[in-house]
Amino acid sequence: MTDVQPTPGQKQGTLAGRLVLITGASRGIGLESARALAERGARLVLVAREAAALKEASASLAGDGHRWLAFDVSDEAAWGRHLGDLDELAGLVTAAAVLDPVGPIGSYRPSAFQRTIEINLFGTFLAVHSCLPALRAGKGSIVTFGGGGATSPLPRYDAYASSKAAVARLTENLAYVMAPEGIPVNCVAPGFVVTSIHGATLAAGPSAAGDDYYQRTRQELADGGFPAGEAADLVCTLLEGVPFTGKLVSAQWDPWRDRDFHERLASDQDLGTVRRIDGRAFASPVREGAA
Repeated sequence: MTDVQPTPGQKQGTLAGRLVLITGASRGIGLESARALAERGARLVLVAREAAALKEASASLAGDGHRWLAFDVSDEAAWGRHLGDLDELAGLVTAAAVLDPVGPIGSYRPSAFQRTIEINLFGTFLAVHSCLPALRAGKGSIVTFGGGGATSPLPRYDAYASSKAAVARLTENLAYVMAPEGIPVNCVAPGFVVTSIHGATLAAGPSAAGDDYYQRTRQELADGGFPAGEAADLVCTLLEGVPFTGKLVSAQWDPWRDRDFHERLASDQDLGTVRRIDGRAFASPVREGAA
């Protein structure tokens, strides 16, 4: 297979006055990202399931021109109904996610696993698929969300971890396809941010979640976790224009404000990706066409 490195050009300008759609926007990192983007002058389309929460979230944003759409991101027909008048997008942020079910395999219903995949993975896919014409028209950027389990095991969180690993790989796939169109697609690993999603761990308890992770969750929540504003600022940076695409960037551990790091991500095909690396047997699947 041809060695192709997707490197869309550095974007210029600002998001001021331009439209960005965010899923999972009524709370948590999605809402924090909306606030950060609104402060930069962007106009937002907020998507989540609860109309009342969306109305409150929209009213809390700086600036004007914001609107909200209440529907389930895993509902293909709903995307078609609600996006009919969306002509142009400068950005898409797919923050909608759930953490359930929690516990070892055999302790939860298979339908619960399926539901999480539908929201976290299929919901991300549907957002990109449905917004693609508007993103093409606006030469927009896409930001997805990885998370726990994307690059290392997260036992007892089978559906969540599997979905986040899949989102990271989907991001890479989309980046290669969309690079010739100048649409960057990158994935954010936000760190342990204090949001309502962790209520699933507390509700499951230490026997289902595992005592170590349960206690870590309680401690992180008590300490305030990693600032949501850092993840939101990374989202803004990725939407405002970077010289790389197809990368998984950690808000907590990567020096993502460093322009030299941006250049490293752009030039190193395997940095910031999900790869098998052992120093001998590793070969990039893109370069070699290996499975």
